[in-house]
Amino acid sequence: TPAIHAINVFYISGLTFDIFSACLAYLTSRWFQRLTKAEKELLQTVFVAREKERSDVKICIPEPEESWERDKDGPLRSMKLGGLDRIFITWYSISLFAPVVFLVLGIACMVAGLYTYTWSQQTLIVAILASIAGLSTLPFILGVFAIGREPEKRRKIIFQLSRMQGDW
Repeated sequence: TPAIHAINVFYISGLTFDIFSACLAYLTSRWFQRLTKAEKELLQTVFVAREKERSDVKICIPEPEESWERDKDGPLRSMKLGGLDRIFITWYSISLFAPVVFLVLGIACMVAGLYTYTWSQQTLIVAILASIAGLSTLPFILGVFAIGREPEKRRKIIFQLSRMQGDW
């Protein structure tokens, strides 16, 4: 039946996305682990400087290690990339962020498959209860995204987490 085909497509696609997301996440973590000390300091300096550009909050930017001091334009200089170099550097950079995208796609596919199965193959009460169970998690998932970058809100959350520590 079409419902069974849809269930299989969603579930297998979701499983595939999640497996590749796990593989990419591992490779990404290994890439970050293999950075030299100087590269880690440059990464920290550039990321903090970018954050400072986007924020009104004062952020202390650490001084780069001697090996990076030769860069007279500063850590946020505009790198001139052209042609294939630009394409490959962009591809490499996107590859390091891709695991999250694939994880979200995988979960969305699996959830769609589960709900297709529930609503097409189960009784109405089972479908309703399963939908309520799934929908009850949405406020918490949305809450994580709603936290945002506001420093004061994040500070309050950190203190609240410290009060909740061990209260599970």
